[in-house]
Amino acid sequence: MAEKIMLCRLVWAEEYRSKDEPIYAGNMRYPAAHDLALERLNFADENGSVYGFVENRGQNFDLRKLGAEAADQSVDGVTVIFCAVDEQSNKLRVVGWYENATVYHEPKKPRRDSIRGKWEYYFEASSKDAHLIPVTARDLVVPRKTKITDRGFIGQRCVFYPANNPNYERFLESFELLRKDELVRGSDDIDQSEFQEGQRASREMTYFARNSKLVRAAKAHYGTNCLACGFNFADFYGDIGEGYIEVHHKRQMADDSVRLKTVEDVDVLCANCHRMVHRQAIPLTLDQLRSLIGDQQKPRKRA
Repeated sequence: MAEKIMLCRLVWAEEYRSKDEPIYAGNMRYPAAHDLALERLNFADENGSVYGFVENRGQNFDLRKLGAEAADQSVDGVTVIFCAVDEQSNKLRVVGWYENATVYHEPKKPRRDSIRGKWEYYFEASSKDAHLIPVTARDLVVPRKTKITDRGFIGQRCVFYPANNPNYERFLESFELLRKDELVRGSDDIDQSEFQEGQRASREMTYFARNSKLVRAAKAHYGTNCLACGFNFADFYGDIGEGYIEVHHKRQMADDSVRLKTVEDVDVLCANCHRMVHRQAIPLTLDQLRSLIGDQQKPRKRA
């Protein structure tokens, strides 16, 4: 059986650990009107566990979509991907996920001593399996329909099952890169620039591995010297480096509407420069990187 995956849309928040945390609800009418969103506590640690909620219009989950039997009241081993619309770009972005979660058929009432109070929940997982993405690193965009007639996309319902859906094949590949990134696991104090650098550069590498024609065209157009620093792999490493250079997408790969068509959309960079481009939330332009390199190469004045 394919992996058990749920995609759940939440309100936008930074921490999801406080009932009083500011939220952005977008077009989610009830949370916007009442400032009430039970998912505000989805990443709050309660004695080593987290309890998650998603607005489901008061309905129960059909667990058969996750491989359960009709009479089952819960199913284990589910990956629950949480996404939300950010106010600035109005894009639906992945904000975090649970691994190895238990999903309940109907909402469960919390224990009397729970910080949730009377707030019900649908999901339960170990805190170690709950991964919240820092706000500035939430760059994985969830596909949505662009026309009313589009089918097979997450819609007004906040719950969706993306496995085996061709519209979500590329998204799930990108999610796997995010999921495997060791920098996000087990720490709330990760270096966000390193997270962005590793995730975005890895996503680009995966994209270009599937688009070899554009890579060949970029090398033919620009050559194999780094456009930022001039480094050439063959000059430094010999035959093993012949013809090698990394291709960098000038615009952020997070936007699934972006499609690369010509060499004008890319730069060729050495591995070091490629990483440096992604060291901040908004990637550096080629001119900005060249300027930084030039500044470092200027003679230093003696004290």
